[in-house]
Amino acid sequence: MTAELGRRIIAGEVEPGAALPTEASLCGMFGVSRTTVREAVKRLHAKGMLAVSPRSGTRVRPTAHWNQFDSELLGWRVDCGADVGILDQLYDIRDCFEPRACELAATRGSAQDRATIADAFARMADARLDSQTRIDADLEFHLAIFAATENLFFVSLGAAIRTALHLSFSLSQRRSPVPPAELRLHGDVRDAVLAGDGGRAADCMRLLLSASRATLGLALHDRDPPQ
Repeated sequence: MTAELGRRIIAGEVEPGAALPTEASLCGMFGVSRTTVREAVKRLHAKGMLAVSPRSGTRVRPTAHWNQFDSELLGWRVDCGADVGILDQLYDIRDCFEPRACELAATRGSAQDRATIADAFARMADARLDSQTRIDADLEFHLAIFAATENLFFVSLGAAIRTALHLSFSLSQRRSPVPPAELRLHGDVRDAVLAGDGGRAADCMRLLLSASRATLGLALHDRDPPQ
């Protein structure tokens, strides 16, 4: 029930500020017990989607209060149709911190950190591997950069956006692997980090983010990415 109610809220069937149907009505609507309804409300409340008050009942909170990085919430968004605006906002955030993460990874990362980044890129570039394995490697590449910053806040941030990154990579590559031009940019980031060149690593990541943002936009509109 939690997932179905979450999808309905995301789809706008219950608008922000509006009250949910009564507990009894929800039981009848979903064919579940009061215990199940209460558990669903509790979980959606924890995600910031619902406000619970003895006076005003249970109401949908404005989307600004939702935990947008929550893995289930992101999955429900996909079920309701890819939200282009949300994914574009994800790139706004990435533009703010990933170039800096690359700079720190290049100057602070250990030999093991750099080996992890290099290994993830090698798997991304291996055309013999299936698409899902290469998407996973793409995610590991970016998370390895966060880890190499030796900054606890960057590491936590990487963990927080893990699902959002995986979603955007999966949508970008739903028809084909990473475009060759974009793969080359990943390689440029890797080379700069391994060389300890923080400034170049940051610049390469900015170029990569711009290219991958364009690829995602084309994928969402079902067009071919540039080679």
